[in-house]
Amino acid sequence: MTIVRFALSLAFLCLAPGLANGQTADKWNDISSGNLSRLGKQPWPGGCAGCAVNRFTGDVMVNFVGFGLWKSSNQGQTWTRMDQGVIGGRGESGWSVQVDQNDPRRVAVFSLDGDAGYTIDGRNWKKFKGMGRNWDFGSVDWASPSAEVIVAGKHESGGEVYKSTDGGTTWIKLPIVMNPVAKKDNCMIGVIDAKTFIYSYANGIHRSTDEGATWIKVSEFQPRSKIPVLFLGAHYLCTSKGLIASKDRGATWQTKGEPVDLWQGPFFGADEKTMVAVGPKGVYKTTNAGKTWAKVSALHANLDPLYTYAPQWFGGYTWDPVNDTIYATAMAHPAFKNQLSGAANSKP
Repeated sequence: MTIVRFALSLAFLCLAPGLANGQTADKWNDISSGNLSRLGKQPWPGGCAGCAVNRFTGDVMVNFVGFGLWKSSNQGQTWTRMDQGVIGGRGESGWSVQVDQNDPRRVAVFSLDGDAGYTIDGRNWKKFKGMGRNWDFGSVDWASPSAEVIVAGKHESGGEVYKSTDGGTTWIKLPIVMNPVAKKDNCMIGVIDAKTFIYSYANGIHRSTDEGATWIKVSEFQPRSKIPVLFLGAHYLCTSKGLIASKDRGATWQTKGEPVDLWQGPFFGADEKTMVAVGPKGVYKTTNAGKTWAKVSALHANLDPLYTYAPQWFGGYTWDPVNDTIYATAMAHPAFKNQLSGAANSKP
């Protein structure tokens, strides 16, 4: 397949009307090209793919394709590699880099065409055993201090899903199919706890309480986010009809307020009331647990016909509540930030 790529100078800023205060503050600034120029030639397709934020410190983490996971403590002015040389390849989807929202020192990177791995203490990294081309995305048991149970979707495998119960040392194929090539908008896998998993493949939400051996449908909701987010005892999923949440380990799911079309997140601020989530029409924020949402930013726009910043797949977004900043990545392109306002109201 021939991929049309455009020079960085063709990337353009986009402005969109806000829903709450009449306008959104959209000024996307490149934060990665300076560091990439020092690192040297990247493997195909280059750029940055996958990002996450430590919600306590505001540190942003970005996967520089071929050069691993890097951290900036000053909103992209300077960078330090943080993965001890463990991470390689690139992030295929916007869910390839993730943090534990309760303890954001814990980070996992589900790489494609390179090594994947994670840290459960913010210092020591463990490499996952390779599985061919590796992963589109995955979910970690952040409910457990040891976080050894992981479920991940293998890239272009016809929908194969694997679990690990030993922190990625070994992998066991599960009896479910979750194929993004065919239905990328309707795929979801999640670890609720060491015994309890959920998944979807355009068929609502299914749940297993025996480590993935058997499954029961528990909800008609169709998730758009690819993995659940755990925060303060509740699990969250994005849908086209708004945010949904479960407080009983995925057994039941309830809507959380206004029916906004959401795909990525939520990313939390000071508490469970303050969240940011991303949908195909922009970035939204709530300060009342989803009862109402305000559009605070348009999506980053670029002219690439394939590797876009759209949050359905290639585009990866995250929110820094300390500095009230949105970050965006898409493989083959730089990482960008959009500085918003009102940081003091969002800081944890």
